[in-house]
Amino acid sequence: MLDSAQIEKWQPQKKVSLLLILCTAILLSALLGARFLPPINDWISGPAEPVRAIAEQLAKGVAAATGKEGPVIVIHSENVTHSGNQNCQNAQHDSSTDYYVTLYVITYSEQSRAVCLTTYVHFLRNQQANTVLISESMGRNYGYPLPAPIKAMPAGNRLTTYPQQYLLLLHWRTTPKFPLQHAQELYAHTRHYAPNEDGSTTHADLELDFQQMRASVAARHNAVNRKLMATLGLLSIVLLILSGWTWMIFRSLQGYCRSYDFTLSPRMYLRDNLAAISELARRQYLAQQQEVQEQLRSQNLLKRSMEDARERLQFLLEAIADENIRAEIMSCLERNQPEEMSAVYQQYQSQAGHKTHEEKLSLLLESLKPYCSPEEFENHRNDSFALLRQSGFREARNLVVSLHVELRARYKKSVEEVSTTQELEEKQREPSEGIDGQ
Repeated sequence: MLDSAQIEKWQPQKKVSLLLILCTAILLSALLGARFLPPINDWISGPAEPVRAIAEQLAKGVAAATGKEGPVIVIHSENVTHSGNQNCQNAQHDSSTDYYVTLYVITYSEQSRAVCLTTYVHFLRNQQANTVLISESMGRNYGYPLPAPIKAMPAGNRLTTYPQQYLLLLHWRTTPKFPLQHAQELYAHTRHYAPNEDGSTTHADLELDFQQMRASVAARHNAVNRKLMATLGLLSIVLLILSGWTWMIFRSLQGYCRSYDFTLSPRMYLRDNLAAISELARRQYLAQQQEVQEQLRSQNLLKRSMEDARERLQFLLEAIADENIRAEIMSCLERNQPEEMSAVYQQYQSQAGHKTHEEKLSLLLESLKPYCSPEEFENHRNDSFALLRQSGFREARNLVVSLHVELRARYKKSVEEVSTTQELEEKQREPSEGIDGQ
């Protein structure tokens, strides 16, 4: 059985759990919106970078085509120009006599939707003019590692500008359907500058994997969604634990209130103080018990008043000699109605005379004659007067009253048995009469 101290401890726990449930539910709603509402989800994921995906795919393709013999560096810059065009035109070298290393720098711009592949050469002998310093810190290297910065001369570049319709096909919200409609509008515009091209410095025929570029564009978006789903799952578990704890407190308090015949509703549990609820249950239970006690007292008073009324009426029966009045009193006693017994007593009280106990007992014994034989009546009379002399009038009177009830019940039973026997005899007689008649 719970006590009030334990219930008082539950109140702050209930408050904290409900507050945490509310905060968790709000956070869950916000995260559900962030995960499943496209505008919010895309804002959290950040803008798509399709040109970056193209540049990275191109870098992987160049590195694979060259066997990673030289560095392939990808650089993000919103000012993509044909850098090095003038230097390319001024570069004069003979690849058959000068040993050099080829480097590839890919610069891309999301704003201008352009990718520029620039080929640089680093001469091991006879250093040339118009060189630039290239290092891995400029961007991400997909080819041969470049341990230290080196000077290289631009040998050529290839600038490709992609139409917006093509870049939209790489977005994660777009589902391309092949064959593509208006495919001629999706062609990229390419300008090529290579005054010293010898066939080993450009890779214009590389094919880029469309689906891999879409996956690269959606990689950050998918990572954000995975984190959102993991957070949603964690918060859902937390919400279930908090709800289970709150429900356990509710069920325990509900059982406590049920022991007091008090019904605790979920609304009352959430709204009211738990200590106040337990106190209300106890008060109502005490009030109900008091009401039951009052009802029992009222019943006892009614029973006592009925016994008093019967006792007065029986005294009156002993004191009145008129047979009609005695019959009326006896009939009233059989109906056992308190109001009627009181009225009859008030009506005939003045006619009662003062008699001795022997006379009163004799008058009571007269009520036994219709229900027993003379021999039985004599035996009961002797027993009653013996009890009168031994224990007094009250005990003798109670004996006669109990005998009256017993003999009257026996008489009724015998009358019913006689009636049943006569009916059976008549039924048996009817078939025999029918046979005699035939």
